[in-house]
Amino acid sequence: MLPGPLPASIHLLDLFGTAVFALTGALRAITHRLDLMGAVVLGVVTALGGGMVRDALLGRHPPAAFADQAYLIIAAVTAFLTFFWGRRLNEQEGWIIAFDALGLGVFTLVGAYVADQSGLGAVGILFIAMLTATGGGVLRAVLVTEVPFILRKEIYASASFLGAALYLLLPQLGIDGQPMFWAVVIVTTGVRLGSWRLGLHLPQS
Repeated sequence: MLPGPLPASIHLLDLFGTAVFALTGALRAITHRLDLMGAVVLGVVTALGGGMVRDALLGRHPPAAFADQAYLIIAAVTAFLTFFWGRRLNEQEGWIIAFDALGLGVFTLVGAYVADQSGLGAVGILFIAMLTATGGGVLRAVLVTEVPFILRKEIYASASFLGAALYLLLPQLGIDGQPMFWAVVIVTTGVRLGSWRLGLHLPQS
């Protein structure tokens, strides 16, 4: 049984996360000295790629990014502006990582919720939540021939996994609806930020 609709505040944070992911995608384009179109494409792919792959796998037509054009507009405009005014920014600045972590938490929740709506089981919800949160970053890395961030040592996809697991666990403990939604966002964000600040990471080969 679905835990009620997502609150409007989550939708606003989802739009905010879209802007932040577009910012990081455009900054990566600047690092690789891509042109304006390359920056916009990389920003849009980073912001919307995970959700679009999710919707394609689940047969949701049109994808959410096209059903609500605000997502596409926000991603494209953010990337465009970043190309001109983001050259002094560094992807490793604390505020960017903090906002990115918040976006990771919100995208994890939205992915888990959409998978739940589509009738998937526990494994499907975990996979789709992580795909929504990290898929755009993987596509970005492929486009600029990098090792995807989630395959490196930092705790990123792992934080998304924990958030998605919480989405499944809390209803079993009688915690549902908005408290559960916010717990997923806060825990995912907190794990990502806490591990970054403390320098924690998974074992590396």
